Amino acid sequence: MKIKELFIKAMRVSLIPSVEWKAIKIEQETPKELMWHFAFPIILFSAIGRDIGLFFVASAVLGYSLNLAILMLFNLLSWVAIPYILILAAAYMLNFTLPKLGIDTDYLRILKLVVYTFTPLFIVTFFVYLHPLLRILIPIGIYVFIAYTFYIFWYGVQEMFDITLEKKLRFIITTIAVGFVMIFLAQHIYGLMLGWVMPGMEAYVK
Repeated sequence: MKIKELFIKAMRVSLIPSVEWKAIKIEQETPKELMWHFAFPIILFSAIGRDIGLFFVASAVLGYSLNLAILMLFNLLSWVAIPYILILAAAYMLNFTLPKLGIDTDYLRILKLVVYTFTPLFIVTFFVYLHPLLRILIPIGIYVFIAYTFYIFWYGVQEMFDITLEKKLRFIITTIAVGFVMIFLAQHIYGLMLGWVMPGMEAYVK
């Protein structure tokens, strides 16, 4: 997928999910293609924003040093690897759990739901973490953004799964629980790894 096409798709699923989910449903692709051609570039974009923001904070503490270069490389690789792995883990977990709730699904549909639901989060993360001053937007906009993510997710479930309202509510509750666990794990794993690589820097990069 070309960069322009990827950007258009990310914007469409973020701004007009009711339309874009219909196109996503009929797309023929493998989980590997979805992760490599769409999810990876979006995750990388988000990680670059985090890295630029980290530079402004860490350079004041570490100066222009080898430690700064190591920290930024570690940060970039971490925020590419951790979300990538957790998306796969969340999809696998839901694919295992939902059939036990009586919801018929398959791994690709679940993976699409997870990847495209979190696409706006990755885009917004780039801009919010781009500079330390922009982080004041996090407590201001977090509830609005959670509501909007739920709005995108609702359309995804509605389009990708032909299920009753009762099963849809079970689906949503289970998925939200898994989502919160994955987000918590991402931050926790990153904090532990950073403390091991460069002790004391956790306070500056949260």
